[in-house]
Amino acid sequence: MPQQRQLFARRANGLRLPALGRRGKTVSRLADWAGLLFWIAFLLAGFRSTTVICGEVGFPRFRVHVLDPDAQFCACGVVDVNHDGKLDIVSGGWWYEAPAWKRHFLRDVPVIRGRFDDYSNLILDVDGDGWDDLISANYRSELLLWIRHPGPSLEPWEVREIAKPGPMETGRLYDINGDGQPDVLPNGVKFAAWWEFKRAPDGSVTWHRHDLPAEVAGHGIGFGDVDGDGRGDIVTNRGWWQQKGSPDEPQWAKQPEFELHEDASVPIAVVDVDGDGDSDIVWGRGHNVGLYWLEQRAVNGTRSWVFHAIDTSWSQAHALLITDANHNGRPEVIAGKRYLGHDGRDPGEWNAPVIYAYEYDQNAHVFTRYPIAEAVNVGWGLDPKAADLDGDADVDFVAADRNGLFWFENLGTQGSDDLRLREEDSLWAKQNHQKPLQFVEEDGASRSITSLKEWGYRRWHIRKGMEAVMGGLPGPEMRVSLDVQVVESQDTESYRRIKLTYQADPCDRVPAYLLIPHEIRGRHPAVLCLHQTTSLAKDEPAGTRPGAAYPYAHELACLGYVCVVPDYPSFGEHPYDFRRHAEYASGSMKAIWDNVRALDLLESLPEVDRDRIAVIGHSLGGHNALFTAVFDERIRAVICSCGFTAFHRYYGGKIGPWAQDRYMPRVRDVFGNDPGRMPFDFHEVLAALAPRGVFVNAPLRDDNFDVEGVREVVASAGEVFHLYGAENSLVVIHPDVGHGFTPEIRQQAYDWLNRQFNWKGSPK
Repeated sequence: MPQQRQLFARRANGLRLPALGRRGKTVSRLADWAGLLFWIAFLLAGFRSTTVICGEVGFPRFRVHVLDPDAQFCACGVVDVNHDGKLDIVSGGWWYEAPAWKRHFLRDVPVIRGRFDDYSNLILDVDGDGWDDLISANYRSELLLWIRHPGPSLEPWEVREIAKPGPMETGRLYDINGDGQPDVLPNGVKFAAWWEFKRAPDGSVTWHRHDLPAEVAGHGIGFGDVDGDGRGDIVTNRGWWQQKGSPDEPQWAKQPEFELHEDASVPIAVVDVDGDGDSDIVWGRGHNVGLYWLEQRAVNGTRSWVFHAIDTSWSQAHALLITDANHNGRPEVIAGKRYLGHDGRDPGEWNAPVIYAYEYDQNAHVFTRYPIAEAVNVGWGLDPKAADLDGDADVDFVAADRNGLFWFENLGTQGSDDLRLREEDSLWAKQNHQKPLQFVEEDGASRSITSLKEWGYRRWHIRKGMEAVMGGLPGPEMRVSLDVQVVESQDTESYRRIKLTYQADPCDRVPAYLLIPHEIRGRHPAVLCLHQTTSLAKDEPAGTRPGAAYPYAHELACLGYVCVVPDYPSFGEHPYDFRRHAEYASGSMKAIWDNVRALDLLESLPEVDRDRIAVIGHSLGGHNALFTAVFDERIRAVICSCGFTAFHRYYGGKIGPWAQDRYMPRVRDVFGNDPGRMPFDFHEVLAALAPRGVFVNAPLRDDNFDVEGVREVVASAGEVFHLYGAENSLVVIHPDVGHGFTPEIRQQAYDWLNRQFNWKGSPK
């Protein structure tokens, strides 16, 4: 126990904006007038409890209670430990007694390589004594444990080893063999098996291991009836396994019908998302960006799967819950960000935490996202729970992570309108937009950002500032099915060029080219290619017209990259009346969303390596490459040519051209064409890309984007890359040319991209 208590170190960061969990401190309120409705205010409420309220009209509000800010376990359970009729919380080495959440010792949890070894708290009365026990499936010790309840004495719980099968991400309980008793299904990284237990008349318990096919091992697992035959099946990131044979010793037949991401969540949920009577698949990326689902369809008795992205605005969705939080008879997907699962090495891991509920609209065929917690210091961990913790007949959530133990109290839907805040309350409006590593408090005091955790919250404000000008990034409710329609297809010497359209939102289809290299073996890296201001639009990067100045999509496809080339709205074959489309506040945000959907298209292709996607653009395409990469971190590398300068350096601060309808009219209508009033600048935009690879072509004689302004931006943003230890990720060149992207410069950019992705071209 001394070792356990010693590691409960306080992790104060000095910055008040994210310091949820420090009792008695006040966190600055955040607001997004463009559409995200939330507020945060710290209160002292009971034992070690700090609260935050978050919600949105039409869905329950949630009050966040920080029950133990010093806890560092990643799993929890909800159970009446002392049989007093109230649900308590167990997590790692402690149990917390309702209703004051007094902490009691449960067991001494070993620390292995700096982490507590407790990766699941599965509630199960193993020995049938009427007192619920715990099952703990663990990664670092590789142990599967039965944590036995001591009974009325409430003494420390007994730890019994079930097996040592190998490292496990976590585990879940399912009735695998259909005998009415829960079984243990761990997510083995190097093994695949499930365990059932049997009780003898004398009360003793024996555990029986049932091996699964070796291919089931990996990151992510789920269980459910995929094919509708009444028996549960195993779902992995490389297809599903149909249960056959006898219930006593099931056999498993591989069905390699789909390929999820290699870091799929636990669980991979098997649920009828769209209410059509069959099972669909929902998963998050546990160590990367995105939440997704596969729609099951059947044509003439043949099963197929349609890939859909739900939300790619955040990362680390390691654990999912499926529950009906608003009591409307339809389950929601509850997902949240795990805190530092890989100590900051994963994409977006340092970004501000979020927890969301996603409800599918069976009429519109899209999800709606509702906030449970945003940009406050919470974590969703590995094994969150849904339960009516306070006995008020609704669904609450409990989660444990390396930054604390949290109760998300369901407050119902009444009074949700009170959560709206005024625009002037937003902290993003107070920031120094030329100094990303400074944070301005509510009282105007400025302080330096010195940690990546602090930077994650500053980055949240940068996005809010950009949305103040561009309008809010659309949520899942705009993510309709892509419904790709091929217009024509043509083979060139090196690749197949497909002209197509895809449905970007409910009201608009986007014309684009898709270039797929010949003789693809395995998955290739991909590039989103954005054109400059030109009447050729997408035809210039695609190189379909003689004399096209910058055919970078064509050239990259010849190097083995899969390329998608959309028309910017109002260019080429994409007519668009910005003033008639109130769903977007700017042409820039419309273009960003079109680009996000183009990334969805790339991810849906079996030819594309989903973890090696880049964006390239010149001029108009250059700054849209930056903007899109800020809002979607699936983009791992950015090539920006002649795309930006500091606003006050743009034609001496005359930023009126940015206010065109096809760009950002609020520059004029809200911020008066005044660089000093703009709620973001390119210093922040470039900084928000760190630590990803960024290649900037900023010519010395660019008469559009002043090179001295570029240098100012780069120097400021470079401090954030330095904070990440990623100074070499930001590469800037200053060729002695004008506003151009010459063949020599493009080749330099391609060489850089090849190194970023360790790409040597198409296999011969």
